[in-house]
Amino acid sequence: MTLPLEAGPGPHEPGSPAWWQARYAERGRRRPRQGGLTLDRITAGALELTDREGLEALTMRRLGDHLQVRHTSLYRHVASREELLIETVDHMLGEIRLPSLDGDWRAGLKRGAREFRRVLAAHPAVVPLLTTGQLLGPNALRAREHALAQLLAHGWAPPSAVHVYLTVTHFVIGAAVLDSGGAARTAAQRAAMAELFAALSPLTHPVVHRHAELLNSLDSDAEFEFGLRTLLYGLGHLHAEEASA
Repeated sequence: MTLPLEAGPGPHEPGSPAWWQARYAERGRRRPRQGGLTLDRITAGALELTDREGLEALTMRRLGDHLQVRHTSLYRHVASREELLIETVDHMLGEIRLPSLDGDWRAGLKRGAREFRRVLAAHPAVVPLLTTGQLLGPNALRAREHALAQLLAHGWAPPSAVHVYLTVTHFVIGAAVLDSGGAARTAAQRAAMAELFAALSPLTHPVVHRHAELLNSLDSDAEFEFGLRTLLYGLGHLHAEEASA
């Protein structure tokens, strides 16, 4: 017996591979109602509400008010707030503009990483959810398929292509998590930290004291670009080694 979507995907943990598999199967059987509430409208509204009021404000009842529908109608598409959060993350990933497959693979990865970062920076309240489970929704799989196809088309062996994709993806997510958690510093905060370091005793912290200004001269964008450039440089050497082996 197949459980209806209204009752949830069964015993599978939301966000797990088995849960997504059940979701995909149910979506293939479901016929949309003419003019009715859709999952896309629900997740778009959830993202708007979260951007404006924060993640804690996103409840089923509050979202129903935001969409001007009865909150009970949301349960036809998501069985719980947990499922709503998972689907909202994937909706956010749908905003990523996938780069062209043409040209150098490093240029493609750089464009893709920057575009991923742009989308995450636009929705900082949602970023912490990226670390709570696997990204297996349709938009996440769309990006995964695109990136792996690009790497394979440029001569990467399948095992290495997977490693490259995951490494770059995790780098972007890690940087975004730090930024959304308050690690990103404003010019005023950087100046305050430089002042603190400069006030340290040169006897106990000689290096930090000497380079106080330099240690806080870079903003998060500059740090990201340096890290991405370094990462792609190293991957270029790895690719050359594999090609000559």
